[in-house]
Amino acid sequence: MKYTPIDLNEKLFGKDFIVYDWKEDDTSITIYLKSTVHTDVCPVCGAPVTELHNTYHRRIQDIPINNKYTYLDVIAYKYDCTNEECKRKVVMQDLPFASPSQQRTDRLDCLILAMSIFLSNQGTEKVLKLMSIKASNDAVARLLNKLSIEDNPDVEAIGIDDVAIKKGQTYATAIYDMKDHHMIALLDGRDKKTVKKWLGNHKKIKVVTRDRASAYAKAIEEVLNDCVQIADRFHLLQNLIDRMKDIFKEELPANIFIENGEILDKEPKKEPTLKVDPESKELEKYDYDNSVPVDNNGNIIEFDSSCYDKNDKYHTKQAESRKKTKINH
Repeated sequence: MKYTPIDLNEKLFGKDFIVYDWKEDDTSITIYLKSTVHTDVCPVCGAPVTELHNTYHRRIQDIPINNKYTYLDVIAYKYDCTNEECKRKVVMQDLPFASPSQQRTDRLDCLILAMSIFLSNQGTEKVLKLMSIKASNDAVARLLNKLSIEDNPDVEAIGIDDVAIKKGQTYATAIYDMKDHHMIALLDGRDKKTVKKWLGNHKKIKVVTRDRASAYAKAIEEVLNDCVQIADRFHLLQNLIDRMKDIFKEELPANIFIENGEILDKEPKKEPTLKVDPESKELEKYDYDNSVPVDNNGNIIEFDSSCYDKNDKYHTKQAESRKKTKINH
């Protein structure tokens, strides 16, 4: 059977770069890339640039391969901007997998951010080191500080829900844009006052999906009178279950008595219990054998309540130690 080789170069680094070398040692892997593009666009004036100025190297850390530190050694181009009115004279080629002056690829930064959601910065650093990724706790903090949530005042449909910052103690209110399903605001607390203040700056909202929290419902009614409030399917089902429970409480009796597999119309009579005075001779008529148990050979069976083997090394050593202690005393 013949196997067709698959070129993963374009899938990993894009069609504008080729892998021309690969080096590996005991701890790290270096992948050498070179750009094949000879045109770009000036980020200042937007004019196309084709005149080559020079090449430059960038060494960027990537997601580890075979649990080894993995680096990309990239050769990219610099171009001259020929627009005389433009302040930018030299244009550096952008890399599709890393931002300018970035020491890690975008996919590696996403992995670090995803891990930092569940761990502290120091915890993230320790786990990353086990995965052969170099990122200090300060680097993780800088990545988190770069995150920003843009508030769009023109959004028309939102979803509101509470999220736990520290379960059982600290909660916040998360607001999502229902059009593209991303978070647009994270408010402190989950009270009506906080939500009203935010809704007051977003009067264009026409539809709100929310849970059954009365604080959210009242805040929406007071600020956005014409807004349509939608309960999600989970809470609609929860409402139905709660209503069915109320119906059952009204229709079904508090106690149901069953005897021989049949439901009784009324409570059965209680059977009198036998009460015997321990000092009376009532129990003497019952045959009760209180003799010592014996085996088939007539030997008395001694009851041993211990739950361990007295002959094992540990308990034998302890017994000898206790004997020595008694002798010394």
